[in-house]
Amino acid sequence: MNENVNETLRAINPTPHLNRKKVKETALEIARASRAQPFERVGRPFLERIEAAVRETIAREVRIHPSKGKTLL
Repeated sequence: MNENVNETLRAINPTPHLNRKKVKETALEIARASRAQPFERVGRPFLERIEAAVRETIAREVRIHPSKGKTLL
């Protein structure tokens, strides 16, 4: 049942760890500053790749954190 709920939520919001508006603004700002042909839109695949990178970063940080204390620092 929990897996079905997660799938439903994922369908509603495929990037739950992101502030999509800010990611889009930042990506377009960086593109304007660094590309000869600036982009105008940010697609869902781009946001999904950023989401995956954020999840992997969180998982990596948790894995490398010492197993003591109660707070992730």
